[in-house]
Amino acid sequence: MKIPRRLNAALDWIGDHARVMLIVVSLVIAAVAVPWMPALAALVVGVGAGSVAVHFRMSKRVARLRAEVDDLLRENGALRHRRTMIAQANLTSESVLTQRLPTIPEEREE
Repeated sequence: MKIPRRLNAALDWIGDHARVMLIVVSLVIAAVAVPWMPALAALVVGVGAGSVAVHFRMSKRVARLRAEVDDLLRENGALRHRRTMIAQANLTSESVLTQRLPTIPEEREE
């Protein structure tokens, strides 16, 4: 069975904007349920508003944690590359140690 292009495009858009669709669907359900079950409508609106508030609150934390993870992964990759380069080089352990030690300038006595 072949899916029409318009339907496929609409389903792709819904998949990309799932949060927006969830909010719109919950508000439509609340609007339809108000005349028959006002408590259910209030519950749906409250759950929707609460989930939006939690999302906005957590999005900054998630972005900060993702940036921190990216930095750690980048640093880990750089350290792994450095270790690989040192292991591949035909250097003695003394020369590697000497390269890592900071140089101490000598004091001139006059």
